[in-house]
Formats: sequence, C-alpha cells, structure tokens
Amino acid sequence: MSALSSVAPSKEHLADLPTFNRLQSDRTLTPDSEDVNKLEKALTPDSSVEHLTFPDGGLRAWTVALGCFMLASSCLGYGMVWGVLQDYYHTTMFPTASLTLLSTIAGIANFMSNAGAYFFGVLGDRYPISSELTMAQKIIALSCTIIYICQLSSAFSTKIYQLFLFQGFFNGLAIGMGLPLYISLLSQWFEKRRGLATGLAVSGTGIGGSVQVLIIRPLLTALGFRKALLVHSSINAVTVLIAWFLIEERVVPNPSAKKRWLPKKVTGSFYSIAASMCIGVFGYLTPYYFSTTYTHHIAPWNDSSSMKNTVPLILMNFCLGLGRISSGHLADRFGPMNMFFCSFFFGGLLQILLWTFARSYAVVILFSVLNGFIGCWFSSLMPVVCASIFGVDGLSCLTGFMFLTTAPGQFAGALVSSAILSSSGNNWTAVTMYSGGMQILGALCITYARFKKDKRLLVKV
Repeated sequence: MSALSSVAPSKEHLADLPTFNRLQSDRTLTPDSEDVNKLEKALTPDSSVEHLTFPDGGLRAWTVALGCFMLASSCLGYGMVWGVLQDYYHTTMFPTASLTLLSTIAGIANFMSNAGAYFFGVLGDRYPISSELTMAQKIIALSCTIIYICQLSSAFSTKIYQLFLFQGFFNGLAIGMGLPLYISLLSQWFEKRRGLATGLAVSGTGIGGSVQVLIIRPLLTALGFRKALLVHSSINAVTVLIAWFLIEERVVPNPSAKKRWLPKKVTGSFYSIAASMCIGVFGYLTPYYFSTTYTHHIAPWNDSSSMKNTVPLILMNFCLGLGRISSGHLADRFGPMNMFFCSFFFGGLLQILLWTFARSYAVVILFSVLNGFIGCWFSSLMPVVCASIFGVDGLSCLTGFMFLTTAPGQFAGALVSSAILSSSGNNWTAVTMYSGGMQILGALCITYARFKKDKRLLVKV
C-alpha cells in the first residue's frame, strides 16, 4: 500500500474510484502488483509542463535564447525602423501625402501582427510533432519567409497602396504568425531566470531596431530607396535563417489534452492584464513613430536627410533593447507584475513631464534614452506575468491573446496622435498629454491583478 499512499485521485479520475476501493480492501496486494501499477498510472495525472524541470541555463538553453534574440532583431526590429521610412516617404517619395495617411500603414501592420498572433499562437499550441518539426517551428519558418518576400516587394513599390499591402497588411500578418511562438519559447527553458532570459531575447527588438536604423538611413541617402531595401532585406534573410536553426521547442503539445482559446478559468486578473495591454499601448508607439519628425521640428536647421534627425530614434531603440534586458533582471528580483506596472506608469510620466518640455536637441536625446529604457518593459514581461499567473501550459495561445488585445492601440494609437497633431495646428503638447495619459491609464488597469495576487505593497510579485 505504500505505493498507493503517494497517489491522490483527482476529479478527472473519479471513474476509477471503485477500482481504488477494491484495491484498498485487498490486503494481499503488494507494491509490485500489476493491478496496483495500473491503478497508479490511472490515478496519476498526465505529465505536463507544470511538472517539467527547467534547465535554467546551459549551452542549449542560451542558444535558443540567442535564436529568439535574432528573430526579434530582424522581424520585430523592422517595425522600429518605420519612423525613418515614414519620414523618408513624407519628405522624398510622397511629399503630398499626410502623416496620418502614412501612419495608417504602420497601424495596419501592427494590427495584423497582433491580431494574427492570437490565431497562430493557438495553432502552435494545438498541434504536436509532425515529421521532425513541430507546428510552431513550421509557422516560424513560414513567417520569416513571408516577411522576406514583403521586404523584397517593398523595394519595388512606387505607389502608396503597394506600401499598404507589403509593409502594412502582409508584413504585419507574417510578423504575427511567429511572434507569440518565439516570444513564449523561453518559458519552456527557464524558470528562475525566466524574466532575464525573456528580456534578453525580446531586447532584440530594440537593439536590432537601432542597428537597422543605422543601416537603412545611410543606405537611403547613398543608394536610393530600392537598392537600400534590397540590401536591408538580404541582411535580414541571413539573420533569420541562422536564428531558425538555433531555436528548439522543448514542450511538445499533447494532442490528447483539451485545448482552449482562453485560460481554463477566466478571472478578474485575466481581464486586468488584457485591459492594461489594450489601453497602455495606445500611447506607447507615438514617440517611436514621431521621434524623427519631432526632432526635425525643434531643430529645423538640420537637413531632412541628416543622421542627426534619427539619432534620438536610434538611441531610443538601443535603450529599448537594454531596457528589456534590465526588465528581466528587475522582474526576477522585484517581481514581473511590479515592473510591468512601472513600465506603463513611468513611461507615461516621461512623456507628460519630459517630452512635453523638450524644446532642445539635448532634452530630446535625454527623453529618448529614458523612454526607450523604461517604457518598453511591459512587452517583454507580459509572457512572464502570464506564466506566473496561469502557468506555461498553453502559453503561446495566452501570449497571442494578450498581443491581440493590443491590436486596437497598435492600429489607432499613432493615428490618433497624427489626428491630434493636425487638428491642433502642430501642437505637440496635446500629443504628449494624450499618449502619456493612455500609458498611465494602462498602468492603473494592472493594479487589480497585482493586488489580487498579493495585497501587500512592498513584496515581490
């Protein structure tokens, strides 16, 4: 009976209760009895990711982290280059087009990437290994291929509607295909250092974005639009090819397990996190998309093609990468939910209190550094927050849903900023108050989930 004493029947195994009672009454059974072994197997829940041991380091785990970093650098980092491309379109290719119209291209890309993330995150969770590759690996490969095709097609675009298709709709959809899969991948390899590892991987968005700005801005001036994008897309293709061979999915989805589109129990904490992501993102992207335009506004003596106009954006992207690395370390030390709140709250304060009064090039640089470093934490911490509350089972699906909630803000956030700027007669204060206020409101939304988990104020959560 010693073997039986360590096994507690769960609700899912009530059907086996008569057998359990029969075996309890049979004093002749030994721990080696075939019936006992069968009963233990029946009463023991299937092994799942909740009982998985995590390497939390080692060459293979950090190699996967490097692969995720490279994917984020190439695929997600491309979105951080939009400020440079938008300024080039506005001043050179399509000078008669309004900023609102051009911002719509990025809005569509962001909407499609975050809306698609939910659907493809579910696919990655639902289907097991077929041949030697998991469904998640196949989706990531398809995502990178479509992104490369879109970048090549963009190089030959001469009309705005073509940019809407290749840099907006299809590029955004392709990004969304792989986004939740490689963002949540490291939660299968790390537990104690999950925040740090995820932060290192997602930091590729900022670091990769800053490197891409450094590459594409001089190329646009020296080679022109078409050749610049051809060179740029080739570099990205090599990067994602190497990255794809580095990643590996450790937890294979169980085809017999019940698959869900949402967590098993949708609680107030779920709605709290979703609302925070949805609202806070409305103000998050404005500094990135309008940094180059604003810099030229406060320093009109700089030529429109001067690298000086893009330096704040480069620094913001670079500090975004450093910030996401730091966010993982801070989350491991102070708690992911605490740092998630601080990201939106202090990011909003920086826009309201610093960007509003940035009337010199030096202050713009200061704002870019601080905003890039602090305001980005929420994105890399979101999978960690979800894992701490809901577990890692089905995390790709859950991560995809949380990205889905940001789709309205990703699409309309910069558009609203453009509309405010145009209708207010280029009043940048109105823009900063709007975008900063939305981030602070997003921070307030997460407080329910934070104090639901632990009501103490000064505690690691």
